[in-house]
Amino acid sequence: METESYKKAGKIAGQALQHGAGFIKEGAKVLDIANAVENKVIALGGRLAFPVNISINEMSAHCTPLIGDTLTIKADDYVKLDVGAHVNGYIGDTAMTVRPLGKDDLIICSEKMLENALKVMKPGTTIEEIGEIIEETAKKFGFNPVRNLTGHSLNQYDLHAGMTIPNIRTSSRYQIREGEIYAIEPFCTAGAGQVKDSGNAEIFRWLNDRPIRIPEGRVVLELARNDFSRLPFAKRWITGITKIKLDMILRQLIQANAIHPYFPLKEVTNKPVAQSEHTVIVSEKPIITTKL
Repeated sequence: METESYKKAGKIAGQALQHGAGFIKEGAKVLDIANAVENKVIALGGRLAFPVNISINEMSAHCTPLIGDTLTIKADDYVKLDVGAHVNGYIGDTAMTVRPLGKDDLIICSEKMLENALKVMKPGTTIEEIGEIIEETAKKFGFNPVRNLTGHSLNQYDLHAGMTIPNIRTSSRYQIREGEIYAIEPFCTAGAGQVKDSGNAEIFRWLNDRPIRIPEGRVVLELARNDFSRLPFAKRWITGITKIKLDMILRQLIQANAIHPYFPLKEVTNKPVAQSEHTVIVSEKPIITTKL
């Protein structure tokens, strides 16, 4: 059941990703793209493992539309579309970079980084080896991997389950094992290859139950724990509370260590970033659950 749920979630995430990519055109609203992807996940029988991330150019990750967002896509934008679906808590996580003007070397580089890493997702491969393959691929294209963004292990209702897969060579001698699940997501750039927090968080995750005085705050915390299954959620998913009051509630929940904010991540030299991602089950013949 576990493996089948991973495969089903992966297929749903992959189909929703391709569906969303078709909406990425000059003049398209990011909010319309997000709604199309998230609705597709639900229509296919999955649930959202996290809000769809639509991160543009130097914004590398953790960007999702605001309530009433009017931001539109430009022809030369690098649009990173990151989609997560789950079935019974088992997650498929996948991403691609789309540029309305067409694919270029930066995007091809991220795809090749991913392709080369997936080939070695077999029992006994070390994390050091995987990172080295990803980094060397980027260097061959003349780009830098983003060193402080990583792939990650997955578990039931757990998007980041403890193990990381760096996009650079490290000294980790850990050998990946049969049946382990990883989201491999290389990022590359012509910039410095490092990201930093930038802007306001629009994505949050339940951490702990805490005593909250405001009734609506208790409602938000209950949604985060139960309806969103303790997985990341978007501020725009919460309705029936005014923006001013919701902002105040979220601040209080963060201060109480009840929820965790995910701040948008920006490349430090403001250079565009490309991302590619698949979920893989470690095996002698790696099982890529999100590949259609």
